[in-house]
Amino acid sequence: MMNSRENEKVQYELPVDLRKSIDYVSGNLFITNQRFIFQPYNMHFQRDILEFDIADINNIDSSYVLGIVPNGITVELKDGSLHTFVLESSLFVKCDDIIKTVWDLM
Repeated sequence: MMNSRENEKVQYELPVDLRKSIDYVSGNLFITNQRFIFQPYNMHFQRDILEFDIADINNIDSSYVLGIVPNGITVELKDGSLHTFVLESSLFVKCDDIIKTVWDLM
């Protein structure tokens, strides 16, 4: 469960896999009006929470992790780091809506 900031509202709560070089870590991605929070499921040995503010985002775009349909979202931060979140197949159709929402918040 995430700790909310003042005036923070969750826009999306999504089951995703966070791409870590050649590995993937499954968990929940919370996109709020202020930040992204990725919380890994407890079954993973990599349990570090990834969190960054929307204000730190340089670019956000869909990614073709499987090469056929846009099934992921890649976020580039202003420090140059990239984070790719792979959506469940039932959520592929939401990629564009999620990206548009984040662009509107930036």
